[in-house]
Amino acid sequence: MSKSQFFGVGLNNWSYWVSKDYGHRLGKKYVDYDSLDTPSRDDAYNYNFAAPAHNLAALTGTALTRPSALNAVEEESHTPSIYNFTFGIQQDIGFQTVMEVSYVGSFARHLGQRININGVPDGARLGTNNIDPVTGQRIGNDFLRPFRGYADITMVTWAGTSNYNSLQAQITRRYTKGFQYGLAYTYSKSFDYANDDSSDVFFGRPYKDFNYAPSDFDQTHILTINYIYDIPNLSRKFNNGFVKAIFDQWQLTGTSSYASGKPKNISVTYNGGITDITGGQDNARPNTICDPMRNISGSDPTGTPYVVNVTCFARPTQLGDIGNTPRNSLRMPSIFNNDIALFKNIPMGESRALQLRWEVYNVFNHTNFKDIDAGLVFDAAGNQTNTRFGAPIAARTPRVMQAAIRFSF
Repeated sequence: MSKSQFFGVGLNNWSYWVSKDYGHRLGKKYVDYDSLDTPSRDDAYNYNFAAPAHNLAALTGTALTRPSALNAVEEESHTPSIYNFTFGIQQDIGFQTVMEVSYVGSFARHLGQRININGVPDGARLGTNNIDPVTGQRIGNDFLRPFRGYADITMVTWAGTSNYNSLQAQITRRYTKGFQYGLAYTYSKSFDYANDDSSDVFFGRPYKDFNYAPSDFDQTHILTINYIYDIPNLSRKFNNGFVKAIFDQWQLTGTSSYASGKPKNISVTYNGGITDITGGQDNARPNTICDPMRNISGSDPTGTPYVVNVTCFARPTQLGDIGNTPRNSLRMPSIFNNDIALFKNIPMGESRALQLRWEVYNVFNHTNFKDIDAGLVFDAAGNQTNTRFGAPIAARTPRVMQAAIRFSF
């Protein structure tokens, strides 16, 4: 040890050091503690040792006073595992048609997810909790956390679970006598704790009640019908060159599909009055007082009909109330779509052919909404003030038509 008896700690190039000669100092300098050399008075000034440590108020806004947010990885983890199951029966029901019914399931364990293990606990900022007796002010958030002095510590863990179960039915008619069709229907449920391994879960809440919910991609019903039909040649009735050239070799194809809406998560903002309802890291969710997907009525100021029951949510009225609305509690509108294509085939010898194509997507120009406003806003009196909440805010592509000429050789 040198004459001045130096010792200290360093963080992110900020060093706090004590010496007999110079007293407590805080400054921005890398200190090599292995050498145990004492920085000289010139070093202190050259490397911006700004003020004595007992006068930290002079460093407000310029000095790093506590560690920033950290990322962490679970030390003892498991390898993610996925188990797939399927069982089906198939039967020829005649008319060149085959029917198949199957159960399809997929279970995943030890999936990646992120949790904040250093969030401010509920109640830490309520009432007279954690008041500094000297200043009369509440202690800073980073000293209310489980690991005091640190900010958020976001840890990647492998504790997630997902479950998918479905009943799948399919009917297919082979292409025979100029006609083919297929029908596929799926009834399914998918649940998980997080959308993917980069998604955060609510760690400081009832874990399953607030996180385990329908997956972001869950669609209960999916029905698809496809068909190909060779339009009978008119020359069979009127056998002349003109009719054969114009009205023969036409083919009609199309698909029709229906799918239930995907889940939508609610966000909430509290304006006026006491906005920090839980006094912790995560503020309160709204209280759900009825099923938001039943008894839907009304429209927003633009005349767009609501697709959820906007009266089913209330602002928490008591301090410490964390709310009860689960994740993904809403459903976006379902999708119904029809595409049709009309082809005219013109043979040009044995190895060449010309095809005229006319394709129409969303032939009925049905409006399919793809997103809704799910942001609740409550004022101090508990009134929900976002008049767009529960109304669609984005739509899928309207009718599109296109023509093409295809030459095959």
